[in-house]
Amino acid sequence: MIKTIAIFILCVTVTFSLVSCYAPGYPTQQHYESATWLGVVGAGIGALVDKDNRWRGAVIGGSLGALTGYGLAEINQRAAQEAAYRRNTVTYYNQRTGEWVQADPMSYGPGYADVRIRTGYGQQVQNERYERVPLR
Repeated sequence: MIKTIAIFILCVTVTFSLVSCYAPGYPTQQHYESATWLGVVGAGIGALVDKDNRWRGAVIGGSLGALTGYGLAEINQRAAQEAAYRRNTVTYYNQRTGEWVQADPMSYGPGYADVRIRTGYGQQVQNERYERVPLR
């Protein structure tokens, strides 16, 4: 009985997690790559952690890693879109972890904007890339 309740609660939690990660826009290549890489890492870590059932650990770790990767890519995309529409720098900052995402519009063309997206921790830049954002 307790095992059935635990499985039901787990299914409900996973379902709500998947629904809450729905992005209203179209997924980009970055969404797929981030979800894939973090899914693979999560599956590896989950398999190492769950010594009783490695498959279960890999499935749970891979699922959580993929959802996290997709969510991080979505934050970057939203920052880029907001910076392009506002024509101003947009910064998202997590006070608890010290991580940040900064999007700067660099140039505009007919129907698009080129945006520089930088991510970092504390005062250090960890990643910098450029993305072309379509303007609606």
